[in-house]
Amino acid sequence: MRKTRLLSRWPLLILLLFANCLLPAVGAGSVRAAQGQPQSQAQGQAQVCRLAYTAKGYYAPQFLAMRKGWFEADGVKVQEVNLGMSAGVAGAEALVSGSADVAVMGDVPALIALASERDCVLIGAYGGGEKMHSIMTGEKSGITSPADLRGKRLGVQFGSSTHGAVYLYLKAQGVNPADVTLVNISQKELIEALIAGSIDALAASEPTPTLTLEKAPGSRELANLSGLGNDYPLLIVASRAYADAHPEAIQAVVDGTARAVAFINADPVTAGTETAAVTGAPAALETGMFRKMEWRLRLDEQTIKSLGITAEFLHSIGKLKKVPDLEARSRPQFVQKAVGSH
Repeated sequence: MRKTRLLSRWPLLILLLFANCLLPAVGAGSVRAAQGQPQSQAQGQAQVCRLAYTAKGYYAPQFLAMRKGWFEADGVKVQEVNLGMSAGVAGAEALVSGSADVAVMGDVPALIALASERDCVLIGAYGGGEKMHSIMTGEKSGITSPADLRGKRLGVQFGSSTHGAVYLYLKAQGVNPADVTLVNISQKELIEALIAGSIDALAASEPTPTLTLEKAPGSRELANLSGLGNDYPLLIVASRAYADAHPEAIQAVVDGTARAVAFINADPVTAGTETAAVTGAPAALETGMFRKMEWRLRLDEQTIKSLGITAEFLHSIGKLKKVPDLEARSRPQFVQKAVGSH
């Protein structure tokens, strides 16, 4: 009788064993999806391109293009990976981790991605400009010239492009950087530190200098960190494997960015209003940032030179283990095609 009962249970036991064998495979697939691994496209479906950006004015060309449908192209679906108000390095992390195929970011995060073990390539620059960074002084700092920075506390986010620009500026002005007390403070906390008096001056990129004038009584701009040979480009970076396998998707991202850049240059007021709806910043602040910076699609000698300056600085302070070969990692054909068609 017992033997009969056992035999009657065999179909159920086999079914349970089969289900257990399937579970690891299903779980692994779920983990890959959670980590953002590219999913294979069924025949006839659009190729998905995951584009990562943070919700800040520097990345307005991408989220404006997304909302206006300017990334649309035959056989391509650009899918946003919105990183919210994260720091710019979040774009590099998304790309290096594999949760994005393409990402936009500032020069420092781009260099980190290009020097990482994950093989990434430089697609092009779309924004930036020499006037991005400024040194702002507090009301009671007593700083009226570059020489007055000696012995003072200058707040700056270490490892940023502003940090590198400060070193270049001080050397150009004949001030030994060692004679200035540099204080590592995140950009979002710099103004509060200046108002509290814990620093005498701050160095930051827009919109922080403009906000400093509004929020810190008696503050003033000591210097704009321009004329140093670096135009601090904002960049499009992609996975090499993805760019090689799906050039049509990369082209769609570049073409959409080109349309958005043209829109910003033609109507910065409207662009500022639409950008403010995403970032939550005042529209006038975004418009001012658009006008102060340069918006142009490019991948030229100046872009490579600027990245080289920043890369050497990051390497000198230990932020980069090696300086990436920027020429070898550049893919100028996408920008060339977009510029030629607009």
